[in-house]
Amino acid sequence: MVSIPGMVGYSMLNTEVTQKLYTSVMGSNPSYYKGDNNPVEKVSWYDAIYFCNKLSKKLGCTPVYAVDGKTDVATWNYTPHNGNSIRGKVTQNTKANGFRLPTEEDWEYAARGGQGYTYSGSNNLDEVGWYEDNSRGRTHPVAQKKPNGYGLYDMSGNVCEWCWDSFYYDNSRYGCDGSWDYDGRHCVVDYRSYNYAYYQGSYLGFRIVCSAE
Repeated sequence: MVSIPGMVGYSMLNTEVTQKLYTSVMGSNPSYYKGDNNPVEKVSWYDAIYFCNKLSKKLGCTPVYAVDGKTDVATWNYTPHNGNSIRGKVTQNTKANGFRLPTEEDWEYAARGGQGYTYSGSNNLDEVGWYEDNSRGRTHPVAQKKPNGYGLYDMSGNVCEWCWDSFYYDNSRYGCDGSWDYDGRHCVVDYRSYNYAYYQGSYLGFRIVCSAE
């Protein structure tokens, strides 16, 4: 985890969640483009918050997310990777020290890296991101490109990253970052997309943040 400079109060994983990390927590790997060090993909927003709570518990941290007030994922009546939805009201405890998805604001602040570039870490996308012109139609191992000013990798490509924020409705959530199949216009640091929270695509992954303390 990298502590993000400034009065922001959070740390962020310097790469997208890899398939190796995801499998160690969840016990399975839903990704289409397999590789231990490739970003996990084909994960829904619900899968991502489920992972966050499981990782928090595994490392002895207080889980951030609750469904109808319950943080134990065993009570959520949800099976990951099935393309279904979590039934119940999802809330987050921002004072918990466990792992969570970044907000849009968290994500963009970190992606800018204290720099003024068009992409995260450069004005030349090929230096920092895997996208449609150089990806050869697939994801790639994380941290192969140049990092941004905060030491964060792949924030302008590889996979689009789920964020906490909803788009009009709770079952529709924002994603930030470009992707291996996006063109350069959609890899800039302030780009947003959105998908249904249950959607699983080979261009959709995530990275995690936690309290700086």
